[in-house]
Amino acid sequence: MNFGRRRFWFAGLVGLALFAATLVQADLKSLRQGLAQVDPFWTGMALAAGALSYLCIAGVLAQLLKEMKHPLKFASVLRITLLACTLNHLMALGGLSGVAAKVYMLAQKKIPPSRTLSVSMVHGFLTNTVAVVMIYLGFFLLYSQYKMNRKEMGIGGVVLAVAFALTWITVKVIVDGRFRKKAWRISLRAYERVCLMIKKPHWLQRRRADAFFENFDESMNLFMADPRRLWGAASFAALDWIFMFLCLKGSFLAANHPVDNQTLLVGFAVGIFTGIFSITPASIGVMEGSMAGSFYLMGVDYESALLATLIYRFAYYILPLAVSIPLLRTLSPESTSRGAHEALPEGIKETKLPNV
Repeated sequence: MNFGRRRFWFAGLVGLALFAATLVQADLKSLRQGLAQVDPFWTGMALAAGALSYLCIAGVLAQLLKEMKHPLKFASVLRITLLACTLNHLMALGGLSGVAAKVYMLAQKKIPPSRTLSVSMVHGFLTNTVAVVMIYLGFFLLYSQYKMNRKEMGIGGVVLAVAFALTWITVKVIVDGRFRKKAWRISLRAYERVCLMIKKPHWLQRRRADAFFENFDESMNLFMADPRRLWGAASFAALDWIFMFLCLKGSFLAANHPVDNQTLLVGFAVGIFTGIFSITPASIGVMEGSMAGSFYLMGVDYESALLATLIYRFAYYILPLAVSIPLLRTLSPESTSRGAHEALPEGIKETKLPNV
């Protein structure tokens, strides 16, 4: 077993330990009673909202591909979306694992890597920008309604600073051609230094790398030439987060414990952040504990908060993950390695990548 797999399983064990610790904090008898009394109608509504959210994510990607003159059948786009989301959940790296998966799977559809990268980047921007807005709203509501000590304020400030920095960089890369070129030159120079440091200068072929960037830059300029072309994709992105929020709301109704929207938004923001930057696969243990804990601190009964969080996790994460597992089998370790290889810009992929 290589280092990557050992690290994955170790993180999984840590997540299970955190999940067990979260359950231990609850009155298990009360939790079982609540589970037995779950409302089937609202459970179904939560499942439906989760499914509609994933369809909207696929809708964003389908619209972007259509605008780039590379339309695909919606079934193919939905498959790509499910697989990318699954990899994001299993290996949360700020969305990077999902971007790499989309680049590879779109490249399999004979779409040039430079185009797939630009589509994936705009797709991630449209979906993650709403996530950042949710994080800001959640923090604002938390700050305005609940007393926070200096330590909590410091942590919140770091969270907001990271969210703002990532959003600002992404926006600048998308809309500002000069910034995009400068960022590319800095990245290429840093990569060149790494290659020289490890005595692998042949890993970088400048001419091919620059050709890749020119194609990528052309694709981004095509998007920005008429921003109105993004309205369809942006509408699907907004609907995605609305349905995701409704999935959480339906989960609390299924647990027979309605919660006001402001309280829901704070817990929702906590769940979004832990999902993007998690140390465990599928955020197991981390998301359950942080969401249930945040609702409890806002006055919600802990057992009800935990039950609703578990219903939400099942509807939005576990069930789609189970549906995606058969699709993951189509990506063998060898093809996954080749996929990561293909996702790299031309000119900086002149070596074999290790299987993970």
